[in-house]
Amino acid sequence: PAVRHGVLANGLTYYVRANARPEKRAELRLVVNAGSVLEDDDQRGLAHFCEHMAFNGTEHFEKQRLVDYLERIGMRFGPDVNAYTSFDETVYMLQVPTDDDAIVATAFEILEDWAHRVSYEDDEIDKERGVVIEEWRLGRGAQARVRDRQFPVLFHGSRYAERLVIGDREVLESAPHDALRRFYRDWYRPELMAVVAVGDFDPAAIERLVREHFSGIRGPAAPRERRSFEVPDNDAPLVSIATDPELSATSVTLVFKRDVEPEASARDLRRVAVDRLYDSMLEDRLAELARRPDPPFLHAYASSGRWVRTEGVYVLGAGVPPGGLERGLAALLDEARRVELHGFTASELERAKADYLRGVEQAFAERDKRESWGFASEYVRNFLTGEASPGIELEHAMAKRVVPAVTLEEVDARARQWMTPRNRVVLVSAPESEAAGLPGRDRLLAEIDGAGRREVAAYVDAVSDAPLVPEAPEPGKVVREETVDAVGVTSWTLSNGVRVLLKPTDFKNDQVLIRAFSPGGTSLVDDASFVSASLATAVVREGGLGEFGRDELDKKLAGKVAFVAPFIDELEEGLSGSASPRDLDTLFRLVYLTFTAPRRDPASFEAFVARTRASLENQGNVPGVVFSRELARRLSQDHFRRRPLTPEVLGELDLDRALAAYRDRFADASDFTFVLVGSFEPAAVRPLVETWLGGLPSLGREETWRDVGVRPPEGVVRFEVRKGLEPQSRVQIVFRGEASWSVEADHLADALVTALRIRLREVLREDMGGVYGVGVTGGLLRRPVERYAFSIGFGCDPARVDDLVAAVFREIEAFRRDGPGEAYVEKVREAERRARETDLRENRFWASAIAFRADNGLDLAAIPDHERLVALVTADALRDAARRYLDPADGYVQGVLLPE
Repeated sequence: PAVRHGVLANGLTYYVRANARPEKRAELRLVVNAGSVLEDDDQRGLAHFCEHMAFNGTEHFEKQRLVDYLERIGMRFGPDVNAYTSFDETVYMLQVPTDDDAIVATAFEILEDWAHRVSYEDDEIDKERGVVIEEWRLGRGAQARVRDRQFPVLFHGSRYAERLVIGDREVLESAPHDALRRFYRDWYRPELMAVVAVGDFDPAAIERLVREHFSGIRGPAAPRERRSFEVPDNDAPLVSIATDPELSATSVTLVFKRDVEPEASARDLRRVAVDRLYDSMLEDRLAELARRPDPPFLHAYASSGRWVRTEGVYVLGAGVPPGGLERGLAALLDEARRVELHGFTASELERAKADYLRGVEQAFAERDKRESWGFASEYVRNFLTGEASPGIELEHAMAKRVVPAVTLEEVDARARQWMTPRNRVVLVSAPESEAAGLPGRDRLLAEIDGAGRREVAAYVDAVSDAPLVPEAPEPGKVVREETVDAVGVTSWTLSNGVRVLLKPTDFKNDQVLIRAFSPGGTSLVDDASFVSASLATAVVREGGLGEFGRDELDKKLAGKVAFVAPFIDELEEGLSGSASPRDLDTLFRLVYLTFTAPRRDPASFEAFVARTRASLENQGNVPGVVFSRELARRLSQDHFRRRPLTPEVLGELDLDRALAAYRDRFADASDFTFVLVGSFEPAAVRPLVETWLGGLPSLGREETWRDVGVRPPEGVVRFEVRKGLEPQSRVQIVFRGEASWSVEADHLADALVTALRIRLREVLREDMGGVYGVGVTGGLLRRPVERYAFSIGFGCDPARVDDLVAAVFREIEAFRRDGPGEAYVEKVREAERRARETDLRENRFWASAIAFRADNGLDLAAIPDHERLVALVTADALRDAARRYLDPADGYVQGVLLPE
């Protein structure tokens, strides 16, 4: 009922909803019910090409002016301005500010232009060919080659098998201009379109804009039929066994094709709930099996849902160790068979229901704080697939009525309905080195058929009713309290030395975030224990806490929204976590156990090592992995602590050393700082803080991190890696060196990254058509020594590496000589202002900002003082930053990945 929804006389559908999260923003969508499946034979890839052309000239925005305009109003190409094409649809996405009526009006002009006024100028089409081909090139590799072999099997007899979204390279390179225009004329028409607008605005005014801009659009006099394309049934199983020399892992997937089921009624909601309960319970069993010693698979999953517009699927899949395909497949099938024969247990179903209902309750609790993009996505699905959108109030009421009434018999029956002899597809992919040991088609099918006749024992659900923490510790006390009124932060110092920074907010109704940090990290561990220390938190997560192994702990926390993850980095240790306000007691108990009760579990350790070793074994097959390892090696000058994790390095991991390092790092809470942000009252959480944080052990150690001596090489280092079968290159250019750190210098370094990213995208992508995207990252680092690090990377045609690298250095030199133009400076400033508008209403921003400033001894009151930093961003300041950080004479590392 909160949605203004209608259909214009020309057939265009619209959805308009007012929503103030985030403030001063609107999420806009143009939805086109047309994708690659509608392409003619001479248009393969042109549906996606049409999407690209929408950003390359329209009636009101010549050539690149559209992206230029959006960047000038502070929106970022990618995060705020984007689009996607699939088999069945194309969707254009904008986020725009709403505090300026002219911007909102222009945004609707853009949507209208996309709908029927894209220019398709010959020269722009030809320029964009290079960009689309580079996107095609980026997607090539082992997975793409396997997909090329498996999709004709998966979609056997269907149009989908012949219409991959990225298309055919020959078509992309040589399709006549009018073939592209023809797709646009045929399928971009009002009855196949929807406009979605959700945001902080007057809905009546937005509805008027929709009618004003879209009522006049006319479709073709003789429209082509918008057909649906079925995926035919198959009586005999369809099988694909594909190997590739660049694959790093073996996987098996069983697909059971089924009819698409609607999601439009209360009855459908019950069926969807049953399906989700089934999937979650089976996945829990599979995860439990993967955590046993000598696991049959590295990971496994079960899922059901829509596959393409006209086909539903039930999927069982697993990644298996080298040489373990048949064993892994048998284990996967046996678990499905176990459900078929014996069903799930009552205790499993109760936990699954508790988790399901808690998710719905969270959404209901946040009903007035839901982000606009979530509503927009829901209305897009409603238009394209008919998925009901009744609102969370009704969904919550229905779920509370429906889910508790779901029976074991209902859930168990789904396995028999899904896993049928007909409509089966079996997909296997493996490294080429595994080919000799793979079963052939007949043996594979015999294994599957045999599993359907095997007797397997019923599952035993081991559940502990022990308390999470047997006995609370002796509580501490708040011995000092201070406030930072400018940012609403309260600081408590506890009697054991722990510092707690609290910021209550109203940004979310059902979210509290926690962060904690302490100096030290792996830097304080000797080299012999380094690998064990660096993997210690992973080992502890697998082993569980206190009296509960990992599986038992997961079961104990069913229906709770509380999560804690410890970390040990090079320079510090700590944890991060989140909880619902009603589960804060559980959150603090988990924090206490994380410090005091890591569990020694040799069985889970053995399983973790086995899974990790198997996942690493064939990593050397992957060109990108080989290149990244060589780049890291060069940047660290072969430092012992920068070795990549390989099976050989993993051999240094020792359970007792890992636990010793972990316990040492969390033995002394006296130098820890905790940050708590979210929906809570300090007075209400004070007893929890005093008990569970004040009761943490305190040794009064005075320690800090140690500089382990990792330094970049001096001078210019260039290297090549020749690996890979595809005509595919990757370039990475890294500038590193010493620099003085300050808040102001750090901000200017970030601004330089943004300005250079925009400029290099314009030159390398738009002007040269040589890349799909270019990444620019970096900034200043304060520890262990003050330094800078900037990295520029892109993928491209091997034949164009030299030209594109030369262009990068020309643009760097232009920045160093003259600075960026004033237009770039304004784009950076406006992007910063607009980003900060939304950041200030986000718990995650505040948790990170408070932790960063507390960790670095900076004034918390200065967090909102952003406009002062924005004012520092000038052309001269960015020029000086470029001279300081991007000087080729000071040295850099340049790596190039080339095909074999």
